[in-house]
Amino acid sequence: MTSVATSNGPVTSTPLIATSFYYSVQGQIRHGEFPLNSQLYVKTCYHHGADWIFCHGIEEGLSQLAIQKSSGGRELVWNFPLQSSWKSTNPHGWPRLIVSLYGPDEFGNDDVAYGYGSTVLPICAGHFTTTLAIYRPQSQSLLHKWTSWFTGRRPELIDPKTIALNEGRDVLRMETLGYVTVEFHTTFKDFQSLGYDSSVNRPEQVSSSPIF
Repeated sequence: MTSVATSNGPVTSTPLIATSFYYSVQGQIRHGEFPLNSQLYVKTCYHHGADWIFCHGIEEGLSQLAIQKSSGGRELVWNFPLQSSWKSTNPHGWPRLIVSLYGPDEFGNDDVAYGYGSTVLPICAGHFTTTLAIYRPQSQSLLHKWTSWFTGRRPELIDPKTIALNEGRDVLRMETLGYVTVEFHTTFKDFQSLGYDSSVNRPEQVSSSPIF
């Protein structure tokens, strides 16, 4: 609420109404399970609608190379931090986290794309843990399979954000490579002032207490 002083005393004006809300996410990519891969690292980015503005944080990230334990476990541990803050006028185009998995192959190539995954960032405040599937592109024909085998170049997406889009996904052939566990901690500001509710619980929520 704002006020203006005059000779007759202060005059109170109408309260300021929020026209946008702020959304903050912190968390980490904890670990993954990949039966066919013993060394992988993670690249992260986001896809969002036109009304969303990335304010600050880690917009594109690159983790360390995780190596499976010699004891035979299939788990790859990254504990790679996630941090992003957003501003928007409406929920349309809610941000999605995109995870790409890279690593060395049997031919010595060190930057080979193995798979991609995507998940919508939590739509309510709190602490969340979710598991997302990682998909690997498949060759479209037998000729492409032979070419990939001889050259050591696996099929990969030109733009990893394709995995988050509806357009064009019907022509992609994918197979499941493994799974990645991600942890989120989300907060809102001025979200309820615009008539939205950020306290709805979801099944994967670990702590259902809203945190502001």
